[in-house]
Amino acid sequence: MPARPIRVKLKNELGISTSLPAGEQCFHLYGEGADLLITCPGPEPGLCARHTGKANRVFLLRVPEIDGQMPGSWHSAIPPEWHDVTLAQARDLLPGMRVLHYTPASRLFPSIFAPLLARLRPLPQTPPAKSLWLPGPENTLIIPELVHAAKDLGYTSRLLPANLAQQELCRLLDQERPGLFLSVNFHGLDPYGENQALLQAAGVPIAVWCVDNPLHLLTNQKNQLWKNLPLFVTDDWFVEPLCALGADARHLPLAASRRFFPPGPPCPTGEDLTFVGRSAFPDRDRFFAACRVPRELAEEAARLPGREAHFGWWRAKLPDHALWPGNEVRVLGLGAETASAAWRQACLAALAKETDLTIVGDEHWQTLLPGAKILPPVDYYAGLAEIYRRASFSLNLTSLLLPHGLTQRHFDVWACGGFLLTDDTPGMKIFPQELARAVTFASPSEAAKLLRSLAADPGEKEELRRAWQEHIVAEHDYSARLRIILAASL
Repeated sequence: MPARPIRVKLKNELGISTSLPAGEQCFHLYGEGADLLITCPGPEPGLCARHTGKANRVFLLRVPEIDGQMPGSWHSAIPPEWHDVTLAQARDLLPGMRVLHYTPASRLFPSIFAPLLARLRPLPQTPPAKSLWLPGPENTLIIPELVHAAKDLGYTSRLLPANLAQQELCRLLDQERPGLFLSVNFHGLDPYGENQALLQAAGVPIAVWCVDNPLHLLTNQKNQLWKNLPLFVTDDWFVEPLCALGADARHLPLAASRRFFPPGPPCPTGEDLTFVGRSAFPDRDRFFAACRVPRELAEEAARLPGREAHFGWWRAKLPDHALWPGNEVRVLGLGAETASAAWRQACLAALAKETDLTIVGDEHWQTLLPGAKILPPVDYYAGLAEIYRRASFSLNLTSLLLPHGLTQRHFDVWACGGFLLTDDTPGMKIFPQELARAVTFASPSEAAKLLRSLAADPGEKEELRRAWQEHIVAEHDYSARLRIILAASL
């Protein structure tokens, strides 16, 4: 009868208790050379024997985070002739010898093993190119804007898949060393930091720009390495909690693209109002599948006016929910998203009774707002600017997932010649306050009153529209944003 496998449990780098898989299938041999480095012998050190017999010398990486959790029997099973080395010494040994790696260790302590294994690749000999690598899904927003911004700054761009395979990244690094790897929403960076480690070993600067709720995005990161990167967020509310987690977080708002939203003729002088947007959080049910919001808090949030039940309010009400690691933060997000949907629907329903409202979006709006005028979605890059220009007023309702957030509407509408009415959010402080106060509202009734007042004075409205457009075009374009990212990353 075969021996029963050894069951060893330890806490990984995120503090989660995990059982160590056993068996020869857990080992992988890399490289060539007379000497052998064992990164981790796993729960059964004796399984390394088939690889150590022909080695001139055997080095064992000592990892205190692992060694301190292993039983005495494990320590006794390590052959005395193996030479102990520290992580710094192991790095100096690579490349140049064979490496025996216990592969589950890469999931347990990715911040240790991903950078170490990345050193198995020879260092690039070519100087960095003036190029920008941009991973992301097809037809994603922001990426085309950044491509054109890069061109304005003299950079070429290479578009990469959102789920960038490690093998493909290695192939690309053999061809070129880019000037910057810019990840929007962590696209191109795998959960265990392997791509990040490969890029950093090759001397490639990396930056991340979170244009959605960054704490939601972080639920997919299972390593500590992301804390070493400049992390730009479009909502400054998140800077403090992210820095408390150890991040290098910096505020960088969205912007406008002159290529896709060029100045056009001024919008009409009527009282019609257009809202462009989705009826729900994309992939909402899957993302929040395991989340449950306390009923009493949901009821309290429903009684709050305006944007008060935003993500920050939920954070204050549920302070014991970890922001990272893990998925507990999604409970806060579900509360904020539910309140956001209610706020959006209440505003649109009230405004539909007050003015000529058109909603451009998905067909589910017909269910939420029966009888409302609904038009099908338009292509963001081909038809949206014309929608904004033809509307006497465009409406913005900011998601409560972003306590201080701004949306693309805050930039796009003004840039192309439209006129924006927006709910009041602290994010508006980046704009001249005399302009911000003139177009913001705290309730649907305020929005309707503001619309009628501006429509009754076309001259004042046009003066405001022109001032907003001049400000956005001069101060808030994607070339300026990319310049900030480059300066912080290079």
